[in-house]
Amino acid sequence: MALAFAKRYKNLLFLFSGLALLLSVRFYLASSNSDLPNKLQDFITLSVSVFVEAFPFLVLGSVLAALVNTFVSPHTFEKILPKNKLARRASLSLLGFLFPVCECGNVPLSRSLMIQGLKPSEAITFLLAAPVLNPITIWSTWVAFSYDGSIVASRIAATFLIANTIGFILSLIKNENDFITKDFQAVCESSLTQKKSDKALLAKVSSFVSNFKHEAFVMVKMLAFGAIIAGLIQTIVPRDILINIGSDVILSIIAMLLLAFLVSICATVDAFFALSFSNTFTAGSITSFLVFGPMIDIKMLALLKPTFKTKTLVLISTLALLLSALAGLVVNYAL
Repeated sequence: MALAFAKRYKNLLFLFSGLALLLSVRFYLASSNSDLPNKLQDFITLSVSVFVEAFPFLVLGSVLAALVNTFVSPHTFEKILPKNKLARRASLSLLGFLFPVCECGNVPLSRSLMIQGLKPSEAITFLLAAPVLNPITIWSTWVAFSYDGSIVASRIAATFLIANTIGFILSLIKNENDFITKDFQAVCESSLTQKKSDKALLAKVSSFVSNFKHEAFVMVKMLAFGAIIAGLIQTIVPRDILINIGSDVILSIIAMLLLAFLVSICATVDAFFALSFSNTFTAGSITSFLVFGPMIDIKMLALLKPTFKTKTLVLISTLALLLSALAGLVVNYAL
């Protein structure tokens, strides 16, 4: 019986065994004087830290996505959301208040929204806004920058405007299926067919487990890849180069945008990371970091690759980068 269980759930056992190994490596490096070269030790520590930090949120997002995919009837969100396209995207950008998980957890959830029948432009609006526009991130930002409420307000306002602007631009494309990969299109079609045929509770539970396993393993593989790349770049690029240009109005924004892309830190804690730069970098550059990081970083691009085509990711990344830089300039010159 144990062998049958292990065979059926071998992927889950492998997943949690791998996580246990990563945790062991992290605690070993933290508690011992390792003889590994400094660069290699930094690379391992940073990569494992990015993975371990994001993993719980990714699992939570996969659970939420599986629940939505299994138990919510097709097109439910289409029925309850406003019919007006602008109002619908604005509502979706605030959906993070119902699902307060970080950007990693929102990736599988955004996939489930598209499986439910929402358009890619609508799911992307949610994906870009929800990591910041949720109570946990707003609270952590306020705690970190309680001495300067303008940064908190700027982060919230800029995130909302940028997410909806990008969603509007993408909605101008006539055939939005061009944004997503063929594999994900097949997932959407098969999921809708499965929902029509699965009536019994036992079948629903089995479908939930299957949906969770699919989402979790697709995301975990890409998270591991993104964490390795993020750790590698953080090890290679000297932070002194970034810090030395922190006082320049424009260069500071460029530096913090680059840093946000490289460090791939979770939105729920990135405010405390940014706080360490507040004495040397401009307020606008801090705002750009807090807005752009949760939208696009190395880890996120890896997670989004199975869902969106490369040209889509390039377009979203470029728009988010330029609009986040603009938000930083507004804060620098207006506040």
